[in-house]
Amino acid sequence: MNKALSVIIILSLVVISCKKEETTALPNDLDSLQVLIKEKKNDVLKLQNKIKKIQHKIDSIQPELKRKPVVDVITIGKSKFDKYSEIQGTVQSDDVIKVSAEIPGRLVGVYVEDGDNVRKGQLIAKLDVSDISNKMEELKKSYELAQDVYERQKRLWDQNIGSEIQYLSAKNNKERLEKAIASIKHQLSKANIYAPAYGVIDSKRVEPGEIVSPGYPLMLILNTRKIKVIADAPESYLKSVKQGNIIDVKFPAINYETKNKISRIGSTINPANRTFAIEVKINNPKNMLKPNLLAVLLINDLSLDDVIVIPSDLIQYEISGKPFVMIVKEGNKATKQYVETGEDYDGKTVINSGLNEGSTLITKGARSIVEGELVDTKMEQENK
Repeated sequence: MNKALSVIIILSLVVISCKKEETTALPNDLDSLQVLIKEKKNDVLKLQNKIKKIQHKIDSIQPELKRKPVVDVITIGKSKFDKYSEIQGTVQSDDVIKVSAEIPGRLVGVYVEDGDNVRKGQLIAKLDVSDISNKMEELKKSYELAQDVYERQKRLWDQNIGSEIQYLSAKNNKERLEKAIASIKHQLSKANIYAPAYGVIDSKRVEPGEIVSPGYPLMLILNTRKIKVIADAPESYLKSVKQGNIIDVKFPAINYETKNKISRIGSTINPANRTFAIEVKINNPKNMLKPNLLAVLLINDLSLDDVIVIPSDLIQYEISGKPFVMIVKEGNKATKQYVETGEDYDGKTVINSGLNEGSTLITKGARSIVEGELVDTKMEQENK
């Protein structure tokens, strides 16, 4: 009945307004139009206020027809509460390999740049070995002569002709040249420089045309298949952090999270900032994690068992700052319940007092109802 009456009144007012609009011509200038639209907005506001008053009058005459608001509720229970502290760290390679030349020479090619991914056995640089090749040709000619002399001396020696010294000298000269040729072949095989492992080129230190010596580091390769996260934790966490503990490690930039064991705890405290090192080794099969990537370690510094925990956004505050929540009591009345709050983390708050197990807590719709208002409830889920 109240709905029908409201609709009739609204339609009547709209019809009257429309008739007036039909007989009133709109002005053509901008100033008059702006004044007119302001007046019409005021008319709408007045109309809305009048409708509210009419509806309030209807509700006062027939309160049993007033519709109850529907709210979502949960039944309060006890659960475990964990609080974590976030410590920033960085990704580092667990294996840094220095690539160097094994023979001296001039670089004729460097085929990688900083940041390039390389595979094991990939050609990454090449040395000019023309001098060694020339020396090889000279040795081959000398060896051919030494081989011929040796074979002649051996035939004579087998026939007991000639001296033993001549035979041994020819044999020794041939074997010496064989070893020299083998050494040169080994040097020639080192002209091509290959990546010794999978990884990322971190620091290329040479360019084509430079002369390098054996052992000089040409570049560094970071083995990114095995990486670690290094972080500095405040000394106050010494009791909370133990080697072997499993912790959450997040990488915000790539929206990735993993659980891993703490592989190492620093044995000393840094006197400058009162921290100790934490190391977490992480497998990186898809090479998602890059060196120097920001990581966040979640350290569990508080655990409470069998406590009442509710979503933090359900807690409201009076002007005085006193916290309360809305619950449903007998008769489906919405009731303001004052609470004492405790620890909070990740959108959840511990309630130290004010709520009991089995209480019905209003979730959705809690901020749109008032103390003592009758409500219809819809069970959302059990509070875990």
